[in-house]
Amino acid sequence: MNFTAARRHLVEQGWAVLRTGLCFADGGAVDHTKILSLARRFGAPSRRDAGREIWPVRPSRTDAAATLSERAGAVDFHTDAAYRSRPEDLVCLFVVRPAADGGLTLLLDAATVDAELRRHALGERVLAALGEPRWGWRVPEAFSGGPADVSPRAAVMPGDGTVRWRGDNLVGLTPEQRKVATWFGSLLKVVPGAVRLEHRPGDVIVIDNHRVMHGRTSFQDAARLLLRVRLWAS
Repeated sequence: MNFTAARRHLVEQGWAVLRTGLCFADGGAVDHTKILSLARRFGAPSRRDAGREIWPVRPSRTDAAATLSERAGAVDFHTDAAYRSRPEDLVCLFVVRPAADGGLTLLLDAATVDAELRRHALGERVLAALGEPRWGWRVPEAFSGGPADVSPRAAVMPGDGTVRWRGDNLVGLTPEQRKVATWFGSLLKVVPGAVRLEHRPGDVIVIDNHRVMHGRTSFQDAARLLLRVRLWAS
């Protein structure tokens, strides 16, 4: 495991993959010590949402209130904890069991999105709207039991190379913001340059949560299991 190279990749491109070959769960038992030991090589684990440092990403619910990590299917590009006043700096995904039918991780950095927006006739107008600190998100039900640290209105792309976005839980939108959100969400589905990561058991995917959005391809395999740890950068 080359942590030096992984940290360099994280700085240079906003994400890194460690091919550890390790087993992170034995049957239903998660190896918390192993996971947190690896995660701490990149930062300090956060337990702000639902009081957990390690959160299972697996299809466990089908109701409308299920958050992205609790359901099967595709997930659009987003950053984690957009609904908090300060989202965590990094997201670590530990691959326990890849899906047999997809569920690959997708990555898209803010710089690529900014460049694509500027190519479109409406791009400058959309960027101006995304740069206004007037966007808000609700806390998903699964995380509502944690500290009441809800984000004030914030910018989606403030122009400093960062991004804060999640399209499915926006709240308090004006009619104009609703149009911008729809247009922006549609654009993210077709932006060229997105990275698609194949999953192997034992992979650790580390993502800069301020510079890179992540999502996933569709899947239905109920055995798929990733473990997520959000980190404060050290």
